[in-house]
Amino acid sequence: MRYPIILFFLIGSYLFANDVKEIKKMLIKHYNSMNSARWSEVVSDFYSKGTINGDSNGDFWYNRQSTEKAFTKDMSTGDKYNFTPRYINVEILETSPKFPKIAVAYFYLTGSYTIGGVTKHDYRTRVSSLLITENGKWKIRLSDFTPLHSGSGIPN
Repeated sequence: MRYPIILFFLIGSYLFANDVKEIKKMLIKHYNSMNSARWSEVVSDFYSKGTINGDSNGDFWYNRQSTEKAFTKDMSTGDKYNFTPRYINVEILETSPKFPKIAVAYFYLTGSYTIGGVTKHDYRTRVSSLLITENGKWKIRLSDFTPLHSGSGIPN
């Protein structure tokens, strides 16, 4: 009787570890796509019904459609990003077979940007993201960005 229980825990641990690896890989790809201005790839990582966001400029929470047009709406031609996610931690919260899987990822985002003619090389932000599965793939549903001490967030 002990062996099926041990097997269950081993399989469950493997599945969680695989989800954690998938999420980390997706987040790294997401920011690489953003750095390369591949906007269709960026928005493909968002939940299809849109995202809820809190930016590092201290703005209020807002909803955004998961479209390239909505994501790039306020961007200028010269806007550039060079962000690197660091120390990515992932916790799988829900894995029910009847519902989407749910996870929280929290990490640091560092680098530089040029937005609206303003360039900063000290972008350091703490990020918390809620992810859910959609059609078997992890998608970003909510993200909150908070500037770190002595780091810059994005401009208003």
